[in-house]
Amino acid sequence: MTLAEYQLRMEAYSLQQIKIQERLHLQAFLNQTVQATKGSKKHPKPYYEKFEQFFDAQKMVDKVRSAYEPDYIPSTQEKLNIEQIFTKRLEEFKRLKKAGKIIPLKDRKEVPDGR
Repeated sequence: MTLAEYQLRMEAYSLQQIKIQERLHLQAFLNQTVQATKGSKKHPKPYYEKFEQFFDAQKMVDKVRSAYEPDYIPSTQEKLNIEQIFTKRLEEFKRLKKAGKIIPLKDRKEVPDGR
């Protein structure tokens, strides 16, 4: 290993150590934040009732995936749109049935499966 390579590796190691220290300090900061309270000193209440209020992982995942996948629908929007999707599909079913493209079950003939 040359001196230049050694110095480059030492620089990379030092930068890694800084990142590790940054994570430790972030952890200490988040520990302090999560222990925050509201209300009076006599009757303190936790500032965050649920972990999702403190850190919403699904929201972060949705943000990352929507950045890389142009047709990605966030799960929060997907849950809200279930009723709209059902209504749309029901209307399409009625339209196809009226056009004669869907045969009612009672009028269908049994097709042998070839066994």
